[in-house]
Order: sequence, then C-alpha cells, then structure tokens
Amino acid sequence: MHDSERPEVFFSPYTRNRAFLRELRALFSRVAAAVSPGDSVAVKVHMGEYGGSAYLRPPVVRRVCDLIKEKGGRPFVTDTTTLYPGRRFTAGQYLATATFNGFTEESVGSPIVIAGGEQGYDGEWVDIPDRVSGCTLDRTKVATEILNADSMVVLSHVKGHPMSGFGGAIKNVAMGCVTKESKADQHRLNRGVIDFSKCTGCGDCVEACSYGAMSLPDDRMVRDEEKCMSCNHCFFLCTEGVFSLPPEARERFSVYLAHAAAGVLRLFDSRVTFISFVQDVTPLCDCVAPSGLPVVPDIGILASADPVAIDKASLDLIARARPLGKYADAATGDILGNINKTDSLIQVRTARELGMGNTEYRLSEQE
Repeated sequence: MHDSERPEVFFSPYTRNRAFLRELRALFSRVAAAVSPGDSVAVKVHMGEYGGSAYLRPPVVRRVCDLIKEKGGRPFVTDTTTLYPGRRFTAGQYLATATFNGFTEESVGSPIVIAGGEQGYDGEWVDIPDRVSGCTLDRTKVATEILNADSMVVLSHVKGHPMSGFGGAIKNVAMGCVTKESKADQHRLNRGVIDFSKCTGCGDCVEACSYGAMSLPDDRMVRDEEKCMSCNHCFFLCTEGVFSLPPEARERFSVYLAHAAAGVLRLFDSRVTFISFVQDVTPLCDCVAPSGLPVVPDIGILASADPVAIDKASLDLIARARPLGKYADAATGDILGNINKTDSLIQVRTARELGMGNTEYRLSEQE
C-alpha cells in the first residue's frame, strides 16, 4: 500500500502540554466532513459506571458537542443500557448514574439519550453480509435512536478489557450501539461453563440473575439456557469457582465484536468520525469500578475516519510507552492483551478482513 493510500490518523500528544479544548478543535476540523448541516448527530460515549473515575469527562464531550453545533449539526449524547445488572441496566438507572458522574444536558450542552428504550430492547435488526474466522453472527440489532441518527461521532476512552484485551473505537460501536439481544449474541460463545461438583447450593447466582435463568431445585443450581443472556454476572459473582470460560472464549468474543461493529457502521457509510483518548489507560474497562491503576502514562488524542486505523494506532502508541508501577516489568508489545490473557489485535485484524478499514496508516501530529 502506497503511503498516499494509507488512512490518516491525526494525533495530538499530551507531551506538548497544550490545552485539550484547543487541540480538540484542531483535530475535529480534520475529520469533521462526516457531519453535515442539519444532521442529527449521535455522540457515542461511555458515561462511566457508578463509582468509576477513568471515563471521559463531561467537558471533553461538551467541547465536541459545541464543535458539532458550529458545523450546523444537532448533537445528542448517547449510550445503551448494560447486559449485566447494575446501575446502568435500565435507561432510568443509566441516566441517574450519568448525572452522578457529571453528565447532564446542562453540562454537555446537548440532550442525553439512553438509546434502546427503558429496558434496552428497542431497535431494528441489520444484516451483517460478510463473515470471517468462523463467525456465525449474521445480524445485529441497532438501538433505535442511534439507528435514526444521520451521522455519528464516536468518542472512545482507550483502556483494557477483561474479555477483548483492549477497548477502543471498534468495541465502543459493537457493544455500545446495540440492544441487549445483540450484546447477548456477542457474548454467547463465552457463556460460563458450569462445574456442578463445586456448587454448594448457596443460591447467590439465583438471586442475582436479572433474567430468571437460574434456579435451585433440590439444592442444586440449574441454568435455563434459553433464558440465559450470557451476561456472566454469575461467573464474576461466584466465589466457589463453579463457572469457567469456554476454550478460546476471549478470542472468539473479539471476532464477534468486529462483526457487530461492521453491522452498525454499514448503516452510516462514511458518516462517522472517531476520536480516541489514550489516557487513564487502565487494565480494565469503564464498566468496572475501580478499573485499576494506569498501565502507561497519558499519551494523547487521536482522530480518524477509519476505526481500524485509529485502534491500531492507539495500540501502537501504548506499545511504545513505558509501563508504570507494577506493570514496569510487563512484557512489551500488547501489554493490555498480556494483562487480560488474550490478543488485543484480534478485533482489529478481523475488522480489517471485514473491510472496515486498514491496519496500515499515516500518523500525522498536530502542528
């Protein structure tokens, strides 16, 4: 691939010690073509779990919303409810958590919309025409409000993830733009395997299951496989080690992530802008509170029209950074994948195979 054919990833490093609001304006100007005057613009962002601290701050989101308005767009800040029970399980709960974390219509200057309805099931199925790596996912259900947007700006906090190794633009779209059914479809292949010999019959998993999939007849746990949504809340809850991940669960999950993202993005064609913040790079994702100490120093902000290139650039910059604290002696390269016992690049390579973008790119530093 000639250099002129490589997608451009614009980069503002924090080492320059410039005001991030000014840098965001400069970066956005390079990728703003995806937003047209009059557009309803979905500003996709994770607004943080209750008790978390590493999520993107409201002033960052506010600046992006203001820049969209300057282009004549009509932004709304959005995300979808979680598959697992907690403080973002319903739209009402998520709005309360978002408010607690500082996200209000006043703070971001735009409406906050939890897409997919109160319970997180409202949306439309979209076909995924191409599949690779043995993936059987042939459709994804996009949350209604995101589906109806004219364009989208994806704001991603780059960090680790216990299942995919790494979370960036691809995962933000794949898991964050769809309904509970499609979240479950992506997680189905890593549904916890049960070792009944370890079950003590405590009933904690039965009480905790929001889908009524667990029961305890004759003091022995039973899972209704039809009702189970593969949220793995029981997996993380159980203290007896009853549940374990199937072989290659993490690797297959990353393949399914890429396919789900492809289904969402084909709706928007080229009307999506990606801005990623390589800061507070914790080993775990923003759904976990706390998500851990930073793995590397804060690096900077990236912007691109290519989700594959921006994720690959994010991982490359992390790989070149000096690990911090207890990670100082960690293996170089895919440090987030090594921490989470998987290959972070699987989702990136799969997305490339699906035609979502390129792993070869040009990194252009802001002047």
